[in-house]
Amino acid sequence: MQPRNIYIVGAHCTGKTTLLQALKDHFSTDLVCEIYGQNVGRPVFIDEVAREVMGRDLFTADDVESDEKGLELQKRILLAQYRHEKRLAGKWFISDRSGIDPIIYAQFFLGKHVAEHLAARKAWRVLREQMQKAVVIVCEPRNEAWLSSDDGVRVKTKDATTWKMFGQRFLSGLREYGIEYTPIPEGVEDLTERVHFVEDILRSYRKSA
Repeated sequence: MQPRNIYIVGAHCTGKTTLLQALKDHFSTDLVCEIYGQNVGRPVFIDEVAREVMGRDLFTADDVESDEKGLELQKRILLAQYRHEKRLAGKWFISDRSGIDPIIYAQFFLGKHVAEHLAARKAWRVLREQMQKAVVIVCEPRNEAWLSSDDGVRVKTKDATTWKMFGQRFLSGLREYGIEYTPIPEGVEDLTERVHFVEDILRSYRKSA
């Protein structure tokens, strides 16, 4: 049985990349065999493509809100995610972020018309279908202590209220595009607990298959 792909999405500074790194260590060959059987190997992990694109193409966090550069940045992020997933066709993967991320960022910071422009692209149609068949884990913005300082890549958030509004935009976007999702429950901030939460979801899908 081919396991469902996993996407870890949500607002910035909610622990997505930290969770992905922990899952890399957790999903050993033995654990995967225990859940899925001997014929299934470890998942491939897709690191955050936005960071890759911004470093390679010399974009900064300020460009996310730029009318001039913002759309081009999100186009490149969308295309990079598409290319990563296309190369992994037929393989099981766990991804730090997804194809919907650039659309949500565009909608929140540049406007609905920009997001609609991105959503009309073939890359998003393909990625959307992928997400509709996958397990989508949402990390929500709850602990204000997690809001980090500027690192040149993370979006600068004016305040915690805006941060949480952005998180809500992710949820409404997922619903708008018909993508089911599972939020990490409120209060589950410990990394080990989050890892086991993801494992439990996979086990439940395996049992119901």
